Amino acid sequence: MDAHRHAAHGRRERRAVSAAATLPELLEQHARTRGGHPALRFLARGEAVTAEASYAGLAAALAPLAGGLLREGLRGRPVVLALPPGLDFVVALLACLRAGAIAVPVPFPPTGEGHDRLRRVIADLGGDGAVLAAPQAALDPGGLRRLDPATLQAVPDQPPPPQEAPAIIQYSSGSTRAPAGLVISHAAMLANHRMIAEAFGMGPQSVAVNWLPPHHDMGLFGAILQPLFLGATAVLMPPMAFLQKPLRWLAAIAAHRGTVAGGPNFGYELCLRRVSAEQMAGLDLSSLSVAFCGAEPVRADSLRRFAAHAAPAGFHPSSLLPCYGMAEATLLVTGMPKGAGLREVTIGASGRPQVSCGVPPGGGTVSIRDPETGAALPPGAAGEICIAGPHLASGLWRGAAGGIAPLPALLQAEGRTWLRSGDVGALTEAGLVVLDRLKDMVTVHGRNVYAADAEAAAFEAAGLALAGAAAIGLPGPAGERLVLLCELPLAGRRGIAAGPLRRRIAEQVGLRCGLLPEVVLLGAGALPRTTSGKIRHQATRAAFLAGGLAPLAADETMEDAAWASA
Repeated sequence: MDAHRHAAHGRRERRAVSAAATLPELLEQHARTRGGHPALRFLARGEAVTAEASYAGLAAALAPLAGGLLREGLRGRPVVLALPPGLDFVVALLACLRAGAIAVPVPFPPTGEGHDRLRRVIADLGGDGAVLAAPQAALDPGGLRRLDPATLQAVPDQPPPPQEAPAIIQYSSGSTRAPAGLVISHAAMLANHRMIAEAFGMGPQSVAVNWLPPHHDMGLFGAILQPLFLGATAVLMPPMAFLQKPLRWLAAIAAHRGTVAGGPNFGYELCLRRVSAEQMAGLDLSSLSVAFCGAEPVRADSLRRFAAHAAPAGFHPSSLLPCYGMAEATLLVTGMPKGAGLREVTIGASGRPQVSCGVPPGGGTVSIRDPETGAALPPGAAGEICIAGPHLASGLWRGAAGGIAPLPALLQAEGRTWLRSGDVGALTEAGLVVLDRLKDMVTVHGRNVYAADAEAAAFEAAGLALAGAAAIGLPGPAGERLVLLCELPLAGRRGIAAGPLRRRIAEQVGLRCGLLPEVVLLGAGALPRTTSGKIRHQATRAAFLAGGLAPLAADETMEDAAWASA
């Protein structure tokens, strides 16, 4: 196919995507026109392909399950997907969308925090719905019906649901509050998919390679549904496969010629810790045109070091794409233009460069407003990030009470409905800069300190000697004081003295934030996190005040027995 024919073919495909009313209708179209194209490859251990499906194969697999859900009377009812990551999960998700059932992804297996989250989700949904789970899975469905997806076989006897119908109940990560069931309509989902395609420059020939948790908005909408929306290819592996061996993700990008991949900042840091220079040099990452980073504060230092580390593999820094999003807006809110790479700007008098997360794609709007009055602020001023557009959630699920309640954080201004994000940011000539969570700001002697700034300074000082950080405010004799809780990694900690590390972190935070913190070192895994990996600042503060986070002694080194047992 020559260049002109290829361009015309691409335009026709984009017009067809734009014309589709819902994702189920679009998938049926892909099955007719791109039936043999690879839709999904799953790497159960992060290496070899263990399951795969074309678009025709996906359509054949999801139709009988969709018919079974309709036969069970689940159209318009929540269906919890208590299934492990993999092809069966994707088929069940797509079957729910086709049947008009409301898919509810949850962490799997339901152990630890995942068990508590599942219990809260089931209680919040009310008693009118179902849980899809394999017979051997150990879980309590509460008041919901438990169904085995393998036994649900029927011919779909109803058309796909209308655009305004609820498609997914996305439970928020709970980083600052209890998880809430955000209802995402088919229309909002399609609107955000179009935005992501624009921001990331994706099309039918894209290959997305990801390890992100499928219950999280970035993993669900970004890693799974976005490639399927486009008729592209999704290459997936379980999160644990990546966490155990980050090289698997990079090797999969190389093996499958991935064009789009990404994750939160800590994923790039993990690659820096655990992928050697020799291993990196043996890869070919030249196909990767978008390496997105979002879901938690984006640290320029982390991405610059990753780009330098991956350069021998053919990775180009211009592929880096910082972005900002939230579950209340389906997923993406802003993103840097493809190929622009990192851009940094200085906000206020701090002098510290901040990473730009770009601009809203077509259809979305961002405004910075006074968190007290709701008034719009001028460019460059810091305030609450407010969002408007067709990608906003319909509201909160109220299963026990019935119906969908409006989102609680809405503002009416300029004839539009704005979602108040709870995040602090500023609009600059380079795009949106995200500064912190409103709830996580610490005020000491009248000075506002952004937790994200203090944490970034700690990482600048400690580098790979730090696995996580949480800046919190605690009461002191002269008012609130800044405390920085620093979590040390399991690997790479030997030979580092705790005392000098504390002093180095405190000095760098003082230099960047104008305030010396109290630095507390913690063992690996001590900081409370959400199921998507975000640090829960308020839970961290409560746990530390209650004595639940034991600090390491001031004079210990990494060789001490206390460290070995951390």
